[in-house]
Amino acid sequence: MFDKIVVPLDGSELAEGVLPHLAEVIRGRESRVYLLSISPLLRRTTPSAVDIQPVSATMPDDLPGVMRELMEYLRAVAEKLKTVTADVWIGVRFGRPADAILAFADEVSADLIATSTHGRSGISRWVFGSVADRLLRGASCPVLLVRAGGRGAVTAPLPYQGILVPLDGSELAEQVLPYVKALIRPNRTRIFLSSVLTTGLGDRTVALLTSYPPGMQLATTALHHAEVQLRVYLRSVANALRDRGAAVHIAIRQGSPADEILVYAAEVKADLICMTTHGLSGTSRWVYGNVARKVLQGAHSPVLLVRPISERGGSET
Repeated sequence: MFDKIVVPLDGSELAEGVLPHLAEVIRGRESRVYLLSISPLLRRTTPSAVDIQPVSATMPDDLPGVMRELMEYLRAVAEKLKTVTADVWIGVRFGRPADAILAFADEVSADLIATSTHGRSGISRWVFGSVADRLLRGASCPVLLVRAGGRGAVTAPLPYQGILVPLDGSELAEQVLPYVKALIRPNRTRIFLSSVLTTGLGDRTVALLTSYPPGMQLATTALHHAEVQLRVYLRSVANALRDRGAAVHIAIRQGSPADEILVYAAEVKADLICMTTHGLSGTSRWVYGNVARKVLQGAHSPVLLVRPISERGGSET
């Protein structure tokens, strides 16, 4: 897991903000990193790709200017990563950025795409915000999204000491857990398992249910029963993570799932949020498709999003 990682870069410091997080993911692993730049320019006058090659390879003398500039840039970035990995390959593709990144990730059988959520380059002029959204919709591997913060020159690892993992009790949501386990540093990592209870009813209906003693009793009993079920479930998940050497905390909250996830992430100062793009629980009835988007938009920490297997081959909701 995390053996082959594709890192799209557009030449900007904003895009390079992903590098410290990449360094943390690959620390202690024998990972191969593919630094990839996409140029939508000169599509009719240049090859469709510059072959991915080790940093030590010699660049051909006949590379056109744009390609040579991009390759030299990627080579410089690769030098920054020498302290964390020696297995770095670089390459250039031409075409629509998201499509080219997805095609390349499939080509090398990547098990992670790590990218900044925003960036703009004077070379390729592609905007990461829209690209990141398309990567989430089309990637067959997890995507690590880092909010651009201007730390591009830093390549030292940023430890993920606190990882928030929202779960709704469904098997779809649980597909994030193998990746969480892979990120655990024994006796250093704290995992915050969280689930959010929501009635799935409109505010007016909830108000009517809780306005009179009979309705209040019904709502209170149902919520209490759901909370007991979720607590038992989260404890079972926590035991498996503790076996990997993590300290695990569980929390059950009530309200809007995305809002509660973001508030809890701020409260525990989470270094990373790990979740699947989709999930549906028979207990809390919240759908990850919308939740994941809202969390990504509002999170100040990086977000690792895993697209469940059943969603990769089927239609998204």
